[in-house]
Amino acid sequence: MKQIEKQLFLIILLCLAYSVRSLAEDPMKVGKAALDRGDYVAAINAFRDATQDDPKNGEAFYLLGFSYFKADSLDQAVGPLVQGRDLDPNNPKFCELLGDVYMKQKIVAGAINEYVKVTAMDSTNPELYLKLAEAQRKNRQYNDAVRSYINVIRLDSMNIPALTQVGNIYIRAKQWDRALPIYIRLAKQQPDSIHVLINYVTVLAMNEFWKDVIPAAGKILQADPSNSDIQTLLAEALAKTGNAREAISKYLSVPLETLKIDDLISLARAYRSVEKYDSAYSTYQRVLAKDTARCDLFYEVGTTLMKLKKYGAAVSMFDKKVECDTLTGYRFASSLNAAMSLMQLKEFEKAKEYIKKSIQLKSESVQAWQTLAQCNLQLGDVDEGVAAYKKVIELIADDPEGKYSSQLEESYRTVGVEYLIEATKIKEPDEAKKLYSQAFEYLKKALTLNSKESKNYCQLLLWTGQSAQNSNNREEAKKYYCKVISQCPNSKEAKDAQNGLNVLGVTCGE
Repeated sequence: MKQIEKQLFLIILLCLAYSVRSLAEDPMKVGKAALDRGDYVAAINAFRDATQDDPKNGEAFYLLGFSYFKADSLDQAVGPLVQGRDLDPNNPKFCELLGDVYMKQKIVAGAINEYVKVTAMDSTNPELYLKLAEAQRKNRQYNDAVRSYINVIRLDSMNIPALTQVGNIYIRAKQWDRALPIYIRLAKQQPDSIHVLINYVTVLAMNEFWKDVIPAAGKILQADPSNSDIQTLLAEALAKTGNAREAISKYLSVPLETLKIDDLISLARAYRSVEKYDSAYSTYQRVLAKDTARCDLFYEVGTTLMKLKKYGAAVSMFDKKVECDTLTGYRFASSLNAAMSLMQLKEFEKAKEYIKKSIQLKSESVQAWQTLAQCNLQLGDVDEGVAAYKKVIELIADDPEGKYSSQLEESYRTVGVEYLIEATKIKEPDEAKKLYSQAFEYLKKALTLNSKESKNYCQLLLWTGQSAQNSNNREEAKKYYCKVISQCPNSKEAKDAQNGLNVLGVTCGE
């Protein structure tokens, strides 16, 4: 009996030893165990052995590539994945992982190629389309990215990343009608996201859904009362829907003394939306009498005072806003508005200091540099004024949408005129001619942006002709003089243009 027990015990030991040896000798099992515990070096060694043992083992090649990927050895991951893909060309996981490898290597075009293949093999997985869309977006293939994101949404109608990116692309492209259904979904899915709500309100306003703007904007302002853009849109929505007057009537139906501070603020903003600035200011005064530390209101009160042309009081309010608010946007806007108010008071030296503060806060602000240029010229600092206008031109030279066309026209025109004036003071003929030539180029650019209906159009034509004449550009001088005569007949500029033609000894139509 004891002999039989010993034999059974030996058989069990031999089985265990065989199992352990089999496990140790099976590189696939060794590799998978190593992957489970995060030992990628051991996994790589095991799966490499597995591919050598069986060169047709597609899974071994995939797991070897995956192990390299997890170990961040991206260059080494590519080879086994390509080999595995060749062994099993209809298996989408090879293309997907290759795409992931290329994305980490920042070879975006290669990643897109692999993700296109994998979505063709498996068109039911939204995550695959999402990867493709992200790669296309990073490669600035926005139309393709939108199509891929829409495939994600088709498979998963509430996929937040896809909805967000499609919405952002539509907003950048100003395709407001297409952005609207996207942000309706996002606002429902993320009702507490201020970023989503801000975009939602913007899209609603651009589609003129004013009634829907009001509650959404109100929710944003509860969380961030300092958001001036949303305040403006809310005021516009109230005015567009007629709710402002209704709100005013409702508030005035009870004694103002009984109104809470928030109600008084709403009343003041309603007055602003219908341009009753006196009433708005008096209402703000009631609020500040109750709470002198309402930092969120100082900017609103300052801009209201500017509307009332009470510029000194406006500067005081903007100063208070800068003192109490740490937000760069408000500090910038307050400094710039204070400068504009001081310029109205003809305190140009003081205004210049405020403009410099605003530029320190926002160095690429077109409005700040334009205001600095205007202020410098008021101070008689022509060189500094021209330099500031050139900075405006530098900032907005690439303005395909024409957002800053008026600022650009003013900059080209003013620099051209200043060069024209300065050239008349130069005694050296060659130097004067050079400056006249520069004046001509600036004035010519200003004309491309100037409207024929503008009050200075005829004068600008004349200046362009004069600068051409004085730079010995006879043909251009004749062209612009003749334009003055044909487009501004019976004007003083037409008479001056005719004198210019007489000096040149030419007539129009020759």
